[in-house]
Amino acid sequence: MEINQGIVIQGPTNYYKEVIECYKDIPNVVWSTWDDEPLENIEYIKNHIPMVLNQKPSYWGHLNVNMQTISTMGGVNYLKEKGINEILKVRGDIIITNLAKFLSILKGKSMAFLAIAKENARKDLYYELIYRHYSHDYPVDLVVYGTTQNIENSFNFITEENQFIPPEALVLYNYLEGNNLEYKSTYNHLINNGVYFYLNDCINNQIELNWLKHNNDLVKMHNDQINYGF
Repeated sequence: MEINQGIVIQGPTNYYKEVIECYKDIPNVVWSTWDDEPLENIEYIKNHIPMVLNQKPSYWGHLNVNMQTISTMGGVNYLKEKGINEILKVRGDIIITNLAKFLSILKGKSMAFLAIAKENARKDLYYELIYRHYSHDYPVDLVVYGTTQNIENSFNFITEENQFIPPEALVLYNYLEGNNLEYKSTYNHLINNGVYFYLNDCINNQIELNWLKHNNDLVKMHNDQINYGF
């Protein structure tokens, strides 16, 4: 089967000019955002790439997880109708250098994350998901790649109020649940079940994932932190 790649840019449009400059020449890109974003931003984006405008949910979710999943799924459904079978999900405030190379590296990957928190490396949080977790033991969910079906499995959910689980853990849970796999967030379990981690690829190919909101490169940030593995 021929692999057709697409990109979902999800979320607010605060950095629309910088982001459009990064993605405008890549095929099959869609920005999925909110119908109350500034009209100037929407019109500018529409002149360069397609848009999906979504209504905000009444409950935004813990750490805005429902905002993330709804805007992601708006873009996924758009690309799915176009026959796209692999999708890069990226936030609306992240620009990727050497993007064509990055997409070529990820092509054919079933599910890919930047990095994963090492088991029990950080114990400043606990949450209940199948069993009680006492660590930040989940992959980074800001830039995620996979088959259209796997991205849909991962982001096609809405949380209820008082569900205080990190969005990253829920994304991972829904990926595994959607593929009838056991929910475990250890590195070996994920590698053995089709997950790929691309941090080393970014390092070796001088690819930056620049998070404009925080003025940092996610690749450098996670490579510098001893509590992340890949």
